[in-house]
Amino acid sequence: MNEPKLTWGKRERDLPERWPRLPDGAPEEGAFLTHRLERNCEAELLEQLLRAYGIPVVTEHGNYGSLGKVVMGFSGEGVDFFVPASMLEDAQNLLTPVADTETDTQTSDQ
Repeated sequence: MNEPKLTWGKRERDLPERWPRLPDGAPEEGAFLTHRLERNCEAELLEQLLRAYGIPVVTEHGNYGSLGKVVMGFSGEGVDFFVPASMLEDAQNLLTPVADTETDTQTSDQ
């Protein structure tokens, strides 16, 4: 019987396997997606949302961000998100708000 892989509370270290590769085997170039602050776990939620949709993401915490993350638990400078260039449009679509159809229907009826 296969035992479940317990990952709760652990950061996945599978980025090299998930990042797309070019025909010659080199990793695909990354593209800047967005900059987010780390308040209210916004950056972590975005990272997990992208991961849930199969989009690998690399985060960068700026000049003193990594030190701030160690000392204070968050980066005061925010986080830059980079995704594979071929998946940039999909990632941008995930960040685009979706109109509430119920509200739109009520507005058009009035």
